[in-house]
Amino acid sequence: MTFDLQAEVLFAKDSARLSNSARSRIAAVTREIEPQPGTEVRVYGFTDNLGTSSHGDILSRQRAVAVQGVLAEELHGTTVTFDARGFGERPPMAPNASEAGRQQNRRVEISFSRTVDTQGLFDGADTP
Repeated sequence: MTFDLQAEVLFAKDSARLSNSARSRIAAVTREIEPQPGTEVRVYGFTDNLGTSSHGDILSRQRAVAVQGVLAEELHGTTVTFDARGFGERPPMAPNASEAGRQQNRRVEISFSRTVDTQGLFDGADTP
């Protein structure tokens, strides 16, 4: 399961400091992770191609770590491990030729394996 959180919702421009509304967005993802036993949560940051590549690599990593910090606080007491990485502008989701494309590329992805269906329905994971 993967959640794409747009950077504009989480951070100010060129910043890794979480916005006031970021916690509620991250908390919604936390509710999906909580019932998953012993899961690894991947938190990957991405940027657009504006600025230097090294700056994008650093900023994307800082953003991933910031989101991981909130997730870790919210998931305190659960058996979750984290893998937080910054990928800079690689790989883009959309062409960086327009602001709309660059906006799609500025994101933090949170992903994990879903082994328990939080809706109470069979998720097909045990299908032979």
